[in-house]
Amino acid sequence: MAAFPQPKTNDEACDLITKFVRGYAAAIPQNNFDQAFYKACVCTSATLETDSESAKAVFRLVIPPTFVNSPDPANPTIHGGAIAHWFDSCTSMALLCVKNIWDGSWSGVSRNLNVTYLRPPKEGEVIVIESEVIQSSRNIATIRGVMIRESDGKLLATCQHDKAKPHRPGARIPVKL
Repeated sequence: MAAFPQPKTNDEACDLITKFVRGYAAAIPQNNFDQAFYKACVCTSATLETDSESAKAVFRLVIPPTFVNSPDPANPTIHGGAIAHWFDSCTSMALLCVKNIWDGSWSGVSRNLNVTYLRPPKEGEVIVIESEVIQSSRNIATIRGVMIRESDGKLLATCQHDKAKPHRPGARIPVKL
């Protein structure tokens, strides 16, 4: 497959992220555990890295019932592993906004994902995940993520995600854009 195109505007970056999310959802089995997330996840904005601005991406989703932690309908909180997965995906996609991202290859592999859970999100709530690339170099990157409940602006969780570019000659993005 082809390398990621280098977006030239923030709107192009958001469109590229959206195409990647939709392409990934189409490439994985329909019964895959994360299919509901990719169908619900929408990139609402992206900021390309400049000399004075960090690369950023913002996502919004209505939490689907797939990820509920408890069978108690009165308390449909979301499983912590699902939250970690959402951070993994959303922070990784922010790398598409970095200048000359890793020679056009995809977003690398996780080295470390540290999540701090502050408040439990619940099924049906609208959440916003903001991702900011704090540091990136030729082979590693650090991305910060925050999860906010849209209705009241409460901070639900934070993360720090460290990524590495594996040495894979000729590796290209795993989905069709």
